[in-house]
Amino acid sequence: MYNLLKGKKGIIFGALNEQSIAWKTAKACFNEGAELVLTNAPIALRMGEINNLSKECNNAPVIPADVVNMDDLKKLFEESMKHFGGGIDFILHSIGMSLNMRKGKAYTEIDYNFNQKTLDISAMSLHRVLRKAWNMDALNEGASVIALTYIAAQRVFPDYNEMADAKALLESVTRSFGYYYGERKKVRINTVS
Repeated sequence: MYNLLKGKKGIIFGALNEQSIAWKTAKACFNEGAELVLTNAPIALRMGEINNLSKECNNAPVIPADVVNMDDLKKLFEESMKHFGGGIDFILHSIGMSLNMRKGKAYTEIDYNFNQKTLDISAMSLHRVLRKAWNMDALNEGASVIALTYIAAQRVFPDYNEMADAKALLESVTRSFGYYYGERKKVRINTVS
């Protein structure tokens, strides 16, 4: 532990249980001195163990937010900024869900209504998060946003199904919004595979 994030304030999207990348990232950030707000969809909060993570991170607030609901995101940013006493230094977007994969549908037979939900939750949610932060001027100068992607955005991994399309869209949102945020406040937006 080197206190690399001492004084930094961040929101972690997507921690569900000890196996999730968001959970491990939240613990690492906390151990490096960051102050956190944890969030996930209300149903995921009921199914997961996020309250245990909150306790491990000095009782970090857990604020429910459905990432396809702009009102939920507004409330999340308002409550986070109130808790932090100001703006946000970093965001981890660790969100993904494919109904087609859950239902066992092959890529060549995807249900397009499910596909729309996959793209909305797994990719366009990043756009929504960034747009709400942009509108509320929630991110501090030089803040950092990281979204989790996967190499299937560039190469064929047949078993990854429509999530490959979602990750390609996620990377596109990252590049495009990254341009605008970089110009506005030198905010860095990146993906990590």
